[in-house]
Amino acid sequence: MIHLAVVDDHILFRKGLSALISGFPNMEVLFEAGDGQEALERLDQGLVPDVVLMDLQMPVLDGLQTVRLLRVQYPQVRTIIISMHDEPELIDSLRAEGAHGYLLKNASPEEVHRAILSVLGQDTPASRIISARF
Repeated sequence: MIHLAVVDDHILFRKGLSALISGFPNMEVLFEAGDGQEALERLDQGLVPDVVLMDLQMPVLDGLQTVRLLRVQYPQVRTIIISMHDEPELIDSLRAEGAHGYLLKNASPEEVHRAILSVLGQDTPASRIISARF
């Protein structure tokens, strides 16, 4: 079973993504959070997912700051940033800071599924998508 966390300040998007993931085989959403600070608090309480799908722009603690902290405090956790922005410089900086993958918010359900498997190394060459794994 793959355990995930969904972190986004937009409740409707967060709930929708969680519902989508819950429909994938062998995947379970451990928790949802509205910002990076809330997510880190949940991890500190012992809810440590395999993968965190996280918005880039959030109040309190944004996606980039959270990736930096996760890299140090929970290096085993894989992170996928989800954003509306697709500038190559942004994607490069996220990779340099420790994010494991990047998806646009208009990604298809199949792309989300493959991205999760990809950052865990469970994808096949035929299913790999460039934007999901750096």
